[in-house]
Amino acid sequence: MIDIHVHLADARCISPGFIAGIAGSMLEDGPLGRSGVERALRLYLLDRHGNRLLSQMNAHGIAKSVMLIADFGPALGEPELTIEEIHQHHAEVAEASDGRLTFFAGFDPSRGASALSTVERWTALPGCEGVKLYPPCGFELDDERMVPLWRYCSDNGVPVLTHSGPSLPTLGRAQRYPHSVEEVVRRFPDLRIALAHGMVWDPEGTVKLLRKYPGNLYADISSFHQIPDGDLELMLMLCAEVPDQILFGSDAPLFDFSGDLTAKIGKMRGFLTDAQAGKLFELNARTFLYGANA
Repeated sequence: MIDIHVHLADARCISPGFIAGIAGSMLEDGPLGRSGVERALRLYLLDRHGNRLLSQMNAHGIAKSVMLIADFGPALGEPELTIEEIHQHHAEVAEASDGRLTFFAGFDPSRGASALSTVERWTALPGCEGVKLYPPCGFELDDERMVPLWRYCSDNGVPVLTHSGPSLPTLGRAQRYPHSVEEVVRRFPDLRIALAHGMVWDPEGTVKLLRKYPGNLYADISSFHQIPDGDLELMLMLCAEVPDQILFGSDAPLFDFSGDLTAKIGKMRGFLTDAQAGKLFELNARTFLYGANA
């Protein structure tokens, strides 16, 4: 199995504003309650070297996971580590994992030219296999300031995973989606783009979009641990309509707080054919990551 969507549970790499936002979404009973949850979250976010993540992968039969660096710094406050130190740390964790962990570089166009320099530098090195975007931080996928990134990724075969759907109340929401991603694909027809959470927050709309761009677009099922079993089956039925474009993602470590991943994976395997399961859990991820070289 390949998990296309995990995060390193290291508070030093995560914006304090994002941690506070997650705490607020988990418990809305006043400032003292939220601060208590926030303290608990910070204690949990001590998996600096990915040991707990690797242990969870072993428990769930996951051979490889992709750690996503979401650059929340400009929008929600810089974390303890600088954006360069965050990339360096992820590279070290990936290297120590003997290939079981890789990562996607984080990009926020508000950082200016340095954001693209970071992407260019790290994606040229082993261990970094793509780029992660989070548009609710204040940009649209088809912004002109995104063009240099899209051009670089298109020219170099670098895959991109972008957040789609709702986010924290303190952040915005992409206003031009899905037209923005369609405009990007029309302008750069060789890109491979994955829509994070797409099959959970808007499965029907996501399938419609995937059908239009079978050679470019993918969607992951991250956050599936949060949906009821009936909705999970409906999602899987829709996934079967675009079997080559759906990616498995756990959204670790968030599933630890809201779902039994083992049980959910078991239910999915019970619903899918062997061929469907093979594509969802591994083969599609290889095509997304490596294109024709998969």
